Amino acid sequence: MKNSSHNLLSRRFRILSILQAVAVCICIFLSVQYFGHETRDDKESAALILASTKETPGWPADIAQGLQSACDKLDYDVYIEDNISPENLSQVVDKLVHRGVKYIFLANPTYQNNLEPLATAYPKVTFYANSVGEAVSYNMISYSVRYYEVRYMAGVLAGLHTKSGIVGYVAPFPAPETRRDINAFALGVQSVRPDARVMVRWTQQWMNPQREKEAVYQLKLSGADVMTYFQATHVAGDEAQAQGLDYIDFHPNESHLTEHCLAAVETDWQQVFTRLLQENLQKEGSHIYWQGMLDGVVKLRLARNLPPKEEAMTIRTRQRIYDGYPVFSGNIIDQYGNTKCREGEAINSYLLRQMDWLVKGVEIIESR
Repeated sequence: MKNSSHNLLSRRFRILSILQAVAVCICIFLSVQYFGHETRDDKESAALILASTKETPGWPADIAQGLQSACDKLDYDVYIEDNISPENLSQVVDKLVHRGVKYIFLANPTYQNNLEPLATAYPKVTFYANSVGEAVSYNMISYSVRYYEVRYMAGVLAGLHTKSGIVGYVAPFPAPETRRDINAFALGVQSVRPDARVMVRWTQQWMNPQREKEAVYQLKLSGADVMTYFQATHVAGDEAQAQGLDYIDFHPNESHLTEHCLAAVETDWQQVFTRLLQENLQKEGSHIYWQGMLDGVVKLRLARNLPPKEEAMTIRTRQRIYDGYPVFSGNIIDQYGNTKCREGEAINSYLLRQMDWLVKGVEIIESR
């Protein structure tokens, strides 16, 4: 009888142990499901708003891929809205905010005109405007790349390479960022070829293939034997290649560093976006975030077949910039003979962001 009672108690104990184990497993499973769900809900997300399609070769595709790579690295969700006009910006932002997006990058400088009411309406969202103008709200960061540093290098190369003394430049319109880059390029040209002329042809748009092709043709007719450009796509570079004109590319592509390509500007957008997102998370971000060669986000890749002297002097210029040489320093005169900088001085970042003049030696080619 005692053995029977003992066996009964043993069976009850085993059953109770099994039930407890099952209960523990159920609790673990539910905890994983619950906390896993919370983790997914709390996952950070970022978005990019583009004025053109995200597949457009050049600037649009480069920055779209850059943000995607940065978000993959940081384990963020990413949303890319393309073909968005300034008039539709508020609707798209509203949709993104309701998805839970906290970081919204705007790739078109014209979006900034519509940004202040949006930044006010969504105080918990951080907006990143592609500009280095003054921020209109505490939750807005202006971001850009100090292309003028690498443009100065490109100018040195162009000045060394030109035989005619006429160097071409295709650009959209005379905004501060385009003037700044043209001026840096011209100063680089003049540092090795003081008598050289930099001929600029405006296209009036960031993206207009026909006008860009026409601009390259006009520069060649004007005597330019080397050129570069500042446009959203690499149409101007492709057209220079087609016309047998030596050029410095602004966007890497399939024909990168081909026969007539002397060098190419390369931007590491993944690093730009990664740093911006990390800085924001650490509460250390600046309202104006302007990265350049010293930050490792932009460089000039040289063709392998450059003449040794051109290669050596361009590399020497790069090292000077790494050593702290300010591109806009020393005696600088504008087109009208006004002194913009004196020997022993350098133009500060605030004035660079407001640049509304062109240096002496820059000439504008009007439409024909």
